[in-house]
Amino acid sequence: MVFFQQIINGLAQGGIYSLIAIGWTTVFGIVGVMNWTHGEIYMLGGFAGYFLTRAGVPLLPSLIIAMVIGATLAIAVDQIGYRPLRKKGKLAAGGFITALGLSTLLRYSANAAFTPNPRAYPDLLEYRLINLISVGGQTLTISSIHLWILVGTAIIMVILELFIRHTIIGKAMLAASQDMQTLGLMGADSEKLIMVTFAISGALGAVAGVFVGIIYAINPMMGSLAGLKGWSVAIIGGIGSITGSMIGGLILGVVESLTAGFISTGYRDAIGFIIMIIFLLVKPTGILGYNFEEKV
Repeated sequence: MVFFQQIINGLAQGGIYSLIAIGWTTVFGIVGVMNWTHGEIYMLGGFAGYFLTRAGVPLLPSLIIAMVIGATLAIAVDQIGYRPLRKKGKLAAGGFITALGLSTLLRYSANAAFTPNPRAYPDLLEYRLINLISVGGQTLTISSIHLWILVGTAIIMVILELFIRHTIIGKAMLAASQDMQTLGLMGADSEKLIMVTFAISGALGAVAGVFVGIIYAINPMMGSLAGLKGWSVAIIGGIGSITGSMIGGLILGVVESLTAGFISTGYRDAIGFIIMIIFLLVKPTGILGYNFEEKV
């Protein structure tokens, strides 16, 4: 029963990892750049939700406003950092350094503005344990907060999947992840598509930041490790696959929970990178990633 309890505990955290990873994989799959600022947008989204809820704004409006702020920040990062490089054809050479520079700027600017001290959200949701099943005198439970966040994450993922599969913009994003140049030749506005991609990525990052703030606490340095974990999940699930990122995030959350519960909390953060390395060695395309062949 303890084993299953750890799995339940890891699902909510895994859902948050999935949101971060989807933001990673959509930008990389379409734009072809590792957006290291995604972790900082996740952090700033968490702070946006914190200040809004502290000001008395209800949770749902705070979440929506944080998503808008995250989307706006992500678009600004693209327009300021990546678009000039795209126009000059130097994105491949300078995108990585630009991303690291912007990430460092955002992180330490937030550190100076908000101070390094952790901040806790107000009590937005009632905390109580919900009994799921009882076997042999032992009860499998989940906290109401983790359940609400898990449900919220699932709803956001379903909406995103429906958007990608059943809207013109979503289908264009899928096509762009396979061949952006050909899509442009067919009349699609690649710059607007990239802007939408960054907006979705930023909104998802902000949601993840708010959810983490509700469960734990936030601080200006939280984006660095979360960004790396999001990238690990994207590799595990498969670059370019939204469903794969969902699965990969849940796997990582559950594995981290099992590691903390049965081995040591000291290995919790390392296990994701170990799994990522294994996937890179055994199945580089990830669980549901695409294996494109480059023809010459």
